Amino acid sequence: MKNMEKFYLYNTLTKRVDEFVPREAGKVSMYTCGPTVYHFAHIGNLRSYIMEDVLEKFLRYIGYDVKRVMNITDVGHLSSDGDTGEDKMLAGAKREHKSVMDIAKFYTDAFFEDCKKLEIKRPDVVEPATNCINEFIHMIEVLLEKGYAYVAGENVYFDTSKLENYYVLSSQNEEDLQVGVRDDVEEDANKRNKTDFVLWFTKSKFDNQELKWESPWGVGYPGWHIECSSI
Repeated sequence: MKNMEKFYLYNTLTKRVDEFVPREAGKVSMYTCGPTVYHFAHIGNLRSYIMEDVLEKFLRYIGYDVKRVMNITDVGHLSSDGDTGEDKMLAGAKREHKSVMDIAKFYTDAFFEDCKKLEIKRPDVVEPATNCINEFIHMIEVLLEKGYAYVAGENVYFDTSKLENYYVLSSQNEEDLQVGVRDDVEEDANKRNKTDFVLWFTKSKFDNQELKWESPWGVGYPGWHIECSSI
C-alpha cells in the first residue's frame, strides 16, 4: 500500500478547509446518495456522480482502501421536499402505464448505462431502498425510543427541536424559513416544528401509494430522509 499523502477538503461543519483524517487508518467508508429512478438522469444529476467518482478514484490513487455504498431511491421521494405531493415513482408508473418496480428497473439500468458512458465507476454496494424496509423500521423505533421522533396523524416524524443546532450544516436561521410559500407545498398541521420531516407515512397521508409495508404504526412506506440515514 502506498504512503497516503496528506490532502484537504472543505468541511461544511467547520466552514474551513481541513485535513482529511479517516476514522480507520488506510480505509475509507464512502456513502453517496443515489438517483430516484422515476425518469432519466439529467446533466445536473450526473454532475454529482462525476464529482463523487473523481473523489473515490483519487482516494484509491493515493492508497486508500475505499468501500463505497450508494442507494437507489425507489420509494418515498415525493414531488415536494416538504413531504407533500405524489411519490415520484408512482407518478412515473402512471406516466408510462407500468408498475413502480418496472419503472425502477428500467431507469436504474438506464442510469448505470449513462454512468458507463461517462466512465463513472459502479459503487461497491448498490442498495435499493425497497430492500431495506426492516432496517428503516428498526431505526425509526430506536428514534422513537430515544425521544427524537413522535407519532402524529398516524405518521411518524423526526423532531428537529431535539437537536441543539439543526442548521449547523446549512447556516440557515429558523426565523428566515417560511412554510407553504411555493404553490406546490402544503403546510402539514401534524408537525410540531416547521422543519420536522416524515420518517414513515401511513394510509392517512396517501391512499394511492402502490408500495406499502406493515409496520408498528400501520401499513405504509418510509419517508425519503430515513432511507439514506439508515443505509
